[in-house]
Amino acid sequence: MKKFFIFCVAALAATAFTACEYDDSDLWNKVNGLEDQVADNTADIAALSALIDAMNNGKTITGVESTDEGYTLTFSDGSKVTLRHGKDGQNGTNGKDGADGKDGKDGDSIFESIEETDDEVIITLTDGRVIVLPKKKDYELRVLTFEDADYVGSEGSTYWSDFIPADGQYGNGHGSYSWYDEGNTELVFTPVMGDFGYFAGHAGVSNYVGTDWENEGNYMYDLQAYNVTGGHSGENFNTHFGYVDETSYGMNNTMPSFEFDDGVARVIDHMWVTNTTYVYNQLQAAGFGSTYVLGDESTYKIVAYGYNSFDEDAEPIASTEFYLLEKGKKFVTEWTKWDLSSLGEVVKVAFNLVGSEDMNGDYGLSVPGYFAYDDVAVRFKIED
Repeated sequence: MKKFFIFCVAALAATAFTACEYDDSDLWNKVNGLEDQVADNTADIAALSALIDAMNNGKTITGVESTDEGYTLTFSDGSKVTLRHGKDGQNGTNGKDGADGKDGKDGDSIFESIEETDDEVIITLTDGRVIVLPKKKDYELRVLTFEDADYVGSEGSTYWSDFIPADGQYGNGHGSYSWYDEGNTELVFTPVMGDFGYFAGHAGVSNYVGTDWENEGNYMYDLQAYNVTGGHSGENFNTHFGYVDETSYGMNNTMPSFEFDDGVARVIDHMWVTNTTYVYNQLQAAGFGSTYVLGDESTYKIVAYGYNSFDEDAEPIASTEFYLLEKGKKFVTEWTKWDLSSLGEVVKVAFNLVGSEDMNGDYGLSVPGYFAYDDVAVRFKIED
C-alpha cells in the first residue's frame, strides 16, 4: 500500500508539471484520500495487534465506550484501544455516486461490528473472523424470578404462587399484599396508600396471559400479560399498577416502588418488561375521560427513578425510561430487556407511568397505569 501511495504521488506530480494551466485539485484530493486510507489501515492494524495481545495475556475488558469514530475498549491492565467504524462513501460533485459507486459502504475499516453481552465483547472482522474477549466483573447477578423453585425459604414452598388468585382475576386482581425476596435480591414491595383511603399502588404476582385484547382488554383481566406464553423465565411474573395523578381528582401522589430491605445500595442491572392486555386494549380504544386517537406522536412510557435514601423528601439521583408505546404506534408485545444500570447504586427504585398529552383528559391519565415485569437482576459485589 505504501509503495502504491508513493507511486501515485510521483505520477500525479509528473502530470501536473506537463500542463502548467491544468487544474490538479481533483488529483490532489485523490492523493490525500490515499494518504488518509494508509493512516486508517495503520491504526486498524495497531488495534488488531492490541486485541491479539489482550487474548494472549488473559486481559479482560472493564469498559466499553461508544465514540463518534467507533468504540474504545478499556482492558483490565488500564490500557485502551479504539476500534473505528468504516467511513461512508461520498457522493460526487455532480450529485451522482463517486468512484466507489455506492454510498454507505464501510470498506475502509477491518472491523465489521462490535457486540456487547453481559459477559463478553464480540468483535467481528470484515473477513468474517471473530474475536471474543471476556468482561471483568466484580459482582454476581441475583435474579428475582417470581418462581417458587427460586424462593429462598422452606423446601417445597409456594410463596410466590400463593399470591396469584387461583379462581380467576375478577378485576382488581392486585391485592394489598407485600412481598419480599428474602435471602436473594433482598427486594421488598409494599403497596402505596392512595389519597382516598385505598391502595393506589399495587404489585400483583401473576401467571395469567392472553392475546384476545378486544374481549379481555378490561379491568376484569388486570393481571394478564399480553401476547406472551408465561413469564420471561418460567410461568410467573409481576404486574405493576400505580402512577402519580396530578389532577384535582388525584388518586395518588406517591409513586409505587421496590427497595432493598437491608438498606444496602446496589445496582439493579436490568429487568424484563412487556404490556398487559388491559393497557394494549385501552391504548387503541380511548380510555376513560378522553377521546384520543393514536397518532404518530403518541407515546406511553415507564419512568424509573433511583434513590439513595429512604427519606420521603429525598430527590432521585437518576432516572431512565422505557416506552411501552413509541411514536408511530410501535407497541411492546414481547418480553423486552430494560437496562436499569444507569441509575447507579440505589436503595430504592420508584416507577411512574406517563402518557403523551393526547392521553390525558379531564380526569388525568386516560390509560390504565399497568405494566408487567419479570426477572429483576441485581448486582451483588464479590468480596475479594
